[in-house]
Amino acid sequence: MTSEEHIRRKVLLYWISLEDRLYLFRCSFPLALAVTTMLANGLSSGVSWFFAAVALDTGTMIWRRKVKKNIVFIDTERCWRDAGLFHVAAVATYTIAGYNWILAEPRNFVVTAIVFGASLMTHCSWAPTMRQWPNYVALALPFSLIVFAAQQAGLLTVISGVLCIVLLGTTVIIMQFNRQKYFETFAQLQAEEDLAKKLDEAFETAVFEKARAEEANRIKSDFLATMSHEIRTPMNAIMGFSDLITRMSKEPKTREYGQYIHDASVGLLTVLNDVLMFSKIEADKIELDERPTELSALFESLLYWQAMAREKNIKLNVDHSALPEEFVLADEGKLRQVLTNLISNAIKFTPSGGQVDLRCMVLTRQHDALRIRFEVEDTGIGFTDDVAERLFKPFVQADGDISKVYGGTGLGLAISAKLVNLMHGDIGAHAVPGKGARFWFEIPFALTVVPLSRTA
Repeated sequence: MTSEEHIRRKVLLYWISLEDRLYLFRCSFPLALAVTTMLANGLSSGVSWFFAAVALDTGTMIWRRKVKKNIVFIDTERCWRDAGLFHVAAVATYTIAGYNWILAEPRNFVVTAIVFGASLMTHCSWAPTMRQWPNYVALALPFSLIVFAAQQAGLLTVISGVLCIVLLGTTVIIMQFNRQKYFETFAQLQAEEDLAKKLDEAFETAVFEKARAEEANRIKSDFLATMSHEIRTPMNAIMGFSDLITRMSKEPKTREYGQYIHDASVGLLTVLNDVLMFSKIEADKIELDERPTELSALFESLLYWQAMAREKNIKLNVDHSALPEEFVLADEGKLRQVLTNLISNAIKFTPSGGQVDLRCMVLTRQHDALRIRFEVEDTGIGFTDDVAERLFKPFVQADGDISKVYGGTGLGLAISAKLVNLMHGDIGAHAVPGKGARFWFEIPFALTVVPLSRTA
């Protein structure tokens, strides 16, 4: 159902409700019509007009009930045509009553009020979608009573003439108001429909563009993930030969240049690894490889970071005493990468003389599962809480100047967050500017038996 059809049905229901109310107010009119006609033309004429008015009102009432019952399925155009016929018949009937009243003697003020009141209510119920000129003609006919009132000069006749003027003016005002209101409502709903169509089109366009962008991003990620070997292989060759030049050359200048090349290639390889890893994650090419893992042994393998921390005069404390002795199912490589990223960042952003703490704790434990929290806390530059909310997004660092001072792609934490999510865990951070930061992540593990290769 279109909005225009909806408006037509709504206006039709409004008009029918108005007619129902007028029917209740107009119930005394057939009797007044019969009295005026009887006084003018005799008893038989009065009875005939009485039953004609009753039949008209009863027939229209039955028709209105039928329309309301089937409002969803009816043909509105046909309903408006039928309504026009009923209304013209009612206007004609009630207008004739005015002329019968002119001929009636003696005239009664109560009957006058009933006649013109019913006529006013009938004219005011003219539907705004119907042609207006028949109603104007019917309104103009009783205006001749003013001429008759001027000739008779009786008080009651003058009052009747004034009632005609009031009837004409009031009805025209109400009709124009209803007509204007109808067209304003129609225009408003039409504008709303146009706006809804534009919004739907904009939404469809946005969905299409989003799908298009996601497809382009997926293709890019697939390409980078596929090219990872081709990119790493020449970089490893550069690192190997630069290291060979550094160790074998007898010229100090050559060894110095070789070391520069080696350091630059290591930094570039780190960037490439981050970008390629992130691309693999975006392309959904990363899967968990869970195997029985001894977490305490994993922590001990991270102690080599203490030597790197000492080079910056930083103390690295590693506390894994809370780890369980049992083996757990874990992807050791991805867990190591997350811990490595957090430790590397902590050492990078901690000034000389600072401290970095790596610790863990068991949060919950059941007979076959446990949840462990890992924390890396430093005394570095820190950051604000609003930065913490976006720190795990790609290419984001705490400050725009940080990349200039400390380097890095801003992908390490984003990769860590995606890996933690892949392991069904949570990650977060809290810091105080100038006093340090604490990064944490929680991972659920399933306990498993000790593999035979470890017990042999």
